[in-house]
Amino acid sequence: MPTLLTRGLGYDEPTIIKRIFGDRMVAQVTVEDTILAVVKPDDSPVAVVESVPFNVVGVVYLEDVLRGTVVAIQDIRGVLKEEGPLMSFEDNQIRMFKGDNRTLKVTLSYPDGAPVNLTGSELRFTVKEKTSDTQAQAKIKKANTAAGGDDTQFKITVAAGGACEIYLVPVDTETQNPGTYYWDVEVVLADGKRVTAVRDRITLKDDVTTSA
Repeated sequence: MPTLLTRGLGYDEPTIIKRIFGDRMVAQVTVEDTILAVVKPDDSPVAVVESVPFNVVGVVYLEDVLRGTVVAIQDIRGVLKEEGPLMSFEDNQIRMFKGDNRTLKVTLSYPDGAPVNLTGSELRFTVKEKTSDTQAQAKIKKANTAAGGDDTQFKITVAAGGACEIYLVPVDTETQNPGTYYWDVEVVLADGKRVTAVRDRITLKDDVTTSA
């Protein structure tokens, strides 16, 4: 619970007032308390002790404790199916601030849970404002080396285990408008089969601090 400590000047020494409030205080609060200031006996034979009402006015300044989580890596799971529905639309949604770094650790498997062998595969990651947009209108495009990209964009990390990583860097998102976009990962296996492994949404939020 929020606790207020105000310091008032008594007759002989500073006095601390402690007040405990409810669960929440908002804005600036002015508190008035009446305390009794006690005068200590002096060295004379007769000591005089008085209790006099003494008003103390304190202005409350609240201190907020902020807690944040740094999300630099996000796990993405995709299932390769040649027919039937893809994974549910909400399983791999990405939410991030514009201009931030984000590593997407993608694991691809078959419906029975067996990992997809990505040896020799072409991998492409695309973000579009509308799914009907052309590839030229895509907001973000990344590919691994086999698909004409490079390992700093999209990299196979454990080919036999179906593991790869997509690297989102500030330049990918800092000039985009805030909002929700659509993304997918397309895989062309070594045998030529082309499959969309996973598709979902990515929400870009405005940041307060920018690099400019």
